[in-house]
Amino acid sequence: MTITAIVPVKGNSQRVKKKNLRKFSNTSLYELKLNHLKKTNCFDKIVISSEDDRVLEIAKRYKFSTHKRKKYYSSSHVPMSEVYSNIASEVDGDHIAWVNVTNPLCDHNIYEYAVKKYKSLNKEKYDCLLSAISHKQNFFFRNKPVNFKRTPWPSSQNLEPLVTLPFAISIVNRNDLIKWKSLVGKKPSFLYLNPIVAIDIDDNIEFKIAEIIFKQNKFGLKKKDYFLK
Repeated sequence: MTITAIVPVKGNSQRVKKKNLRKFSNTSLYELKLNHLKKTNCFDKIVISSEDDRVLEIAKRYKFSTHKRKKYYSSSHVPMSEVYSNIASEVDGDHIAWVNVTNPLCDHNIYEYAVKKYKSLNKEKYDCLLSAISHKQNFFFRNKPVNFKRTPWPSSQNLEPLVTLPFAISIVNRNDLIKWKSLVGKKPSFLYLNPIVAIDIDDNIEFKIAEIIFKQNKFGLKKKDYFLK
């Protein structure tokens, strides 16, 4: 079983301009992630995929493999399903670990643990591994409660948790990824992460929050605190 890590990095972005290359503490989101990956021993190959030559040149300095993405697949108008399938079809490996740079507090410890868990999965029972966050809160959808009844009002500990996907790391069979055009299979196994280390940057506020937590050394979290059951 070989696992190739794919790190998609656009030179520009929509909601936070050039967020991957923008100064983040004393580095950038992109180079911070490259340093995380340099510390791993779990991947057979690490490929940086980008349409931007600056991004690819930095990857080469770190001795990582590169994939020059066609500009079409870096457009915000192209569905991610097409991006997944295209990149996966152009790299080697039995399985793909999709690693995003926008989870700056997710480090090599999480990647090592995720790969170990994925390799141990019963593949007849599960078809992918997804980083996840469990939420025990009152959720509504279209003005209707999702995980509770209005009466009697439930205590928070009795709420059915809902799961969100920060996409810090997702691991899936390469052929399935090409066929499904999705990181999410029909039978996912979840790797539950502490919301602090799983924070995903989508806007300027999240960028600043993540930077504060990073500068505070993740508020003193230990490795054992990264993972939740």
